[in-house]
Amino acid sequence: MEFEKLTGHDLERINRNLAVIPVGSLERHGDHLPLGTDTFIPQFISEKVSEVLDCLILPPVWYGSCKAMRNFLGTFDIQEEILYKYLKCIMVEANRNGIKLLVVVNGHGGNSVPIAMAAREVARETDLSVLVVDWWKDLGLEALSRFTSKGHAGEDETSAMLAVNADLVKMDLAKSYEVKYPSFKIYSKKLDDSLYKIALTGDATRADKEKGEELLKAVVADLIKIIEEAKRLIID
Repeated sequence: MEFEKLTGHDLERINRNLAVIPVGSLERHGDHLPLGTDTFIPQFISEKVSEVLDCLILPPVWYGSCKAMRNFLGTFDIQEEILYKYLKCIMVEANRNGIKLLVVVNGHGGNSVPIAMAAREVARETDLSVLVVDWWKDLGLEALSRFTSKGHAGEDETSAMLAVNADLVKMDLAKSYEVKYPSFKIYSKKLDDSLYKIALTGDATRADKEKGEELLKAVVADLIKIIEEAKRLIID
């Protein structure tokens, strides 16, 4: 059930224990993927989950923290502090509207810290429980292991987007651009500028719709299992 399509009368009469919210970004994904890729995929995952579980789907958060790709046209980079506060407000309002377990399906790496900060604070300050998953690294790991050139707009993400909506993907513009990251964690604008010559990492030319369908099927199945376990702990 999509929250924004319900009437107030409907909302008062349905089960509001569980809700899912996709959180993504508007960001350059090479030349071949839509700017909304990081939102389209978690939105698709959320919709598939709702076909199995009795849950609400909250409208997606389209804007994210996009430092690495902010030099590329099409990227909207929201400051982490602002994003964290905005997400916290959404979570607080979810609690006020009677939601007990909120599942955040994150589609963009730059959002992970702001989401975690908001979730930890809200869980401490209210009765809301918040389950957070980064779909591309927490779910469907066996299916994900079959991809040989993963990355931003790479083989895995392009395959997933082909499965979500192939009409939005321009495979004739897909490229390969492998990036070698340092073995340590470092935050550096200079490093970002040197690593990301184009808004792509990995080999998008290897993408395949069928592999994307298998990946997302596994992702959805894993997420449903996690949610059911969380419900047993929190709600049932």
